[in-house]
Amino acid sequence: MQLTYRGQSYEATTASVDALATGETATFLGRPYARKQFTVTQRQQPAELTYRGVRYTR
Repeated sequence: MQLTYRGQSYEATTASVDALATGETATFLGRPYARKQFTVTQRQQPAELTYRGVRYTR
């Protein structure tokens, strides 16, 4: 996804979220619902970053 902040364009990536059904049911405010287990994949951080125009590495 291409975004812009203060005139600077950058590419944003979204983390993927997987939802697995657990087979359990719960009740919230009197209504039953199926519970799910969520796993979020970690994003790879860039090795070189820029802060106020100055490039640095982690």
